[in-house]
Amino acid sequence: MNDLSTLTNRRNALRTLSAIGCGLSLLPVAGCSKLLLGGGKILFGDPKITAEFTQLTQEDLTKGTKMVLVVCSTPESVEAETSTLKLDLIDGVTRRMKLNKVKIINPDRVADWLEEQSGTSIDLQKLARDFDTDYIAWIEVQTFGLREPNSPKLLRGSTTGYIRVARIEEFDGKRRAIMAYTREFALTYPQHQPLSENSRSSIVFHKQYVSELCDMLAERFYNHRPGTSF
Repeated sequence: MNDLSTLTNRRNALRTLSAIGCGLSLLPVAGCSKLLLGGGKILFGDPKITAEFTQLTQEDLTKGTKMVLVVCSTPESVEAETSTLKLDLIDGVTRRMKLNKVKIINPDRVADWLEEQSGTSIDLQKLARDFDTDYIAWIEVQTFGLREPNSPKLLRGSTTGYIRVARIEEFDGKRRAIMAYTREFALTYPQHQPLSENSRSSIVFHKQYVSELCDMLAERFYNHRPGTSF
């Protein structure tokens, strides 16, 4: 009786395993793909997005020895309301790039250079002569605001501008900045509805928004995972 019972149990186990195998084999291909992708994300995380810089130049700034100088300009209207914005962006973007293994020119040197210049325009050729860099990343802010239009008590950050990247080349012993590409950028936050100043102070919101703006701008220069900025 014991031998017969053991044999019966083995047969039942084999039938169960066979049923499971058949069920898995009948899963739709799409379902299997999603299952495999989901498992891959759990094990390895989301795949990284190729940086805009790499897409346009076919060069990865996190590899090799290429040096980048980050500079920023703002119009007089923005300068009058937020005088530290360009220095905040230079420092914030440069720091994020450095953390992601991009070789950068010290932002303090760039800030000192800007203080010595007259006017608000950026002279790329002078930058190429004054700094030993391979690329210049010029963040040209066009508009910047922290409040909802016509609603001064509602907070909503909004920025538009251009990222202009110049490659430094040498001609007849002189360093020259050659424009590699220009791309627009824009950032609005929150996207769906503004925040009340009663729920968050304008000073705190200002810092948070500039931090998110730096994230978005810096990620144009190195591969990153989706969703790292809002």
